[in-house]
This record gives sequence, structure tokens and C-alpha cells, in this order.
Amino acid sequence: MKKIEIIKEKFREDLFAQKLGVILDELNENTVKMHMKLKSDLNNFYGRPHGGAIYGLADAAFSVLGNNKNNVSVALDCHITYHSSPDPEQILYVDGEIINQTRKIGTYLFTLYTKKKDKKKKVATMMSTLYRTGKPINSNFETQ
Repeated sequence: MKKIEIIKEKFREDLFAQKLGVILDELNENTVKMHMKLKSDLNNFYGRPHGGAIYGLADAAFSVLGNNKNNVSVALDCHITYHSSPDPEQILYVDGEIINQTRKIGTYLFTLYTKKKDKKKKVATMMSTLYRTGKPINSNFETQ
């Protein structure tokens, strides 16, 4: 099994991402794209999408992109900056990319946004750093 397919398979088992309704749109060695609908049951007491739901989408993208090399990786740091509040029932998108990586440490940037008539409105950005443990997620993979 290819490295990318291993993490896609593991993502299908992510119960929290399922609860949020996160959809994996695209994954390759260096980038990820996901989305979810900001359902009303994800609203805070102001009737707006909860910051934790927004963070949850970013974190789901981080887990998939950060673990896509068949190497169990753990978060060292995640910090998010909220730029605007999306409307309830909108689709929230996230694009993630690798900023820098060494054998053990990786740094990633995630941009969360909504779209209206193909115009993107930035909702949040998250910078994340991880540590690669060196332990395989699945030791039965092809090196492709």
C-alpha cells in the first residue's frame, strides 16, 4: 500500500472528523485540501460557528498532511489566528502546505476560508509543528 493511501485509510477511521463532517478533497506529499459544512449544531451561544469547530477542521488537515509519510507524528505546537467569523451553514475550506521539514520536525501552514461566487474570504490561519517519532503507521507499504 502506498504511503498516501495508508493515511487516507486511517482518516476514514477518524470519528471526530466524521462527527464534524470533514471531507478530504485532495492529498499529496506536500499539500492537503478539505472542507466541511458549518452546521447549526456547531454554533456557539452567539449563533455563530464555534472556534473549536473551525480549529477542528484545521487540525484534521494537520493530522492527515503530517502523517502522510507512514511515520507516526505528534503535534508539538498548533496556534490559530481567527480573521473573520463565517456565517452558519456555509462551507468552510482548508488548504494546507508544508513550510519546512527535517527528518524529525515539520512545520505546516493551514489557511481556512469560505467562498462566495469563487471569491475566497479568509477565516483563519494555523501554523503547526510536529515531531516524527520514527514509528511506522503501517509497516506494509510500497515506497512510492
